[in-house]
Amino acid sequence: MLTRILAAIGALWGGGILLSGFLGSGPEGNGAYAQGQAAGFIFGAVLFGVGMFSLIKGGKKSTPRK
Repeated sequence: MLTRILAAIGALWGGGILLSGFLGSGPEGNGAYAQGQAAGFIFGAVLFGVGMFSLIKGGKKSTPRK
């Protein structure tokens, strides 16, 4: 259950980062600042993708060993 909650939080947070990047005018500034904004957008895409994958695929339920 905790895995699904964390996956949902990651998908929502990543989706928010992507939405913010799409609604903005793109990376503004020069040099390292623009590269940092681009890296943040890529981080949001990865976070959204992994979160959605975990939500759709689901976690394996482990059985306790005896």
